[in-house]
Amino acid sequence: MENSNVHPKLNFIYATLPELSIDLLSKLKCDTTAVLLIDTNNEHGMAEERRLFMELINTNCQVPVIIGRYYNSLSPKSLQLYSATDIGALLIDGLGDGIFLSPEDCGIPSDINQTAFGILQASRTRISKTEYISCPSCGRTLFDLQETTALVRERTSHLKGVKIAVMGCIVNGPGEMADADYGYVGTGVEKISLYRGYEVVQSKIPMEDAVDALIELMKEDGVWQDAPILEAVM
Repeated sequence: MENSNVHPKLNFIYATLPELSIDLLSKLKCDTTAVLLIDTNNEHGMAEERRLFMELINTNCQVPVIIGRYYNSLSPKSLQLYSATDIGALLIDGLGDGIFLSPEDCGIPSDINQTAFGILQASRTRISKTEYISCPSCGRTLFDLQETTALVRERTSHLKGVKIAVMGCIVNGPGEMADADYGYVGTGVEKISLYRGYEVVQSKIPMEDAVDALIELMKEDGVWQDAPILEAVM
C-alpha cells in the first residue's frame, strides 16, 4: 500500500490469517481505498477465516472484505456444497461483503459463476434474481405443486430481486411465505388466492388464469419488467 502501484480509489489487498499483522491492520484502518481479499490454506478453512474476521472486529478495522476460497477437482455439485458451507456460514453471520471462488478442475465458468451468485442470493448478501419459496406439499394440496411452481418460474424468472411464494393451501401457506413479496396460494380445487405480502388481494381465481393475474398484480405495483428478447445469432 506504499508503492507507486497504489490506485487513488480502489486497492485489493490479499492476506491470510498469519499475514494479518498489527502493522497491516493499522494501515487497513487508515486506508479508505482498501478492500481485503482473504484466503486460507488451513484444513479447517472456514474456522480460520472466521477467526480472521474476529481479529478485524476486535481491532475495529471496518475494511470491506472479500472471502476467497480455492477448490480443486470437485464436481459442480460438490463445489456448490463445499463453497456454500465454507462461505455461506460466514455471510449469514454478517461477515464479509463479497466472495471470490478460485476453483481448478471444478466445472465450466458459467456454473462456477452461478454457484457464486447463488451463495450471495441465499445469504441475502446480494439479490440478483427471482427467489421462489414453496411448501413441501401435503394432502391438502389440490394441484401439482412442482408443475405449478415450474409454470410460475417460467413466466417470472427474469425478474430481479422479487420473492414469490407458491403454497399448496391456506392452512400453513401464509405463515411459511412470511417474507415473500407475492404469494400464489391454493384455496380449493383449482382455485388460487394471490397475496401481496400478508394481504390477500384476489381470491378464488381459476387456476388457468392465476399466473396472468399474478403478473397483472406485479404490473400494478410497478415491479414487472418484460423478459428480454434474445436475438438469434445466424
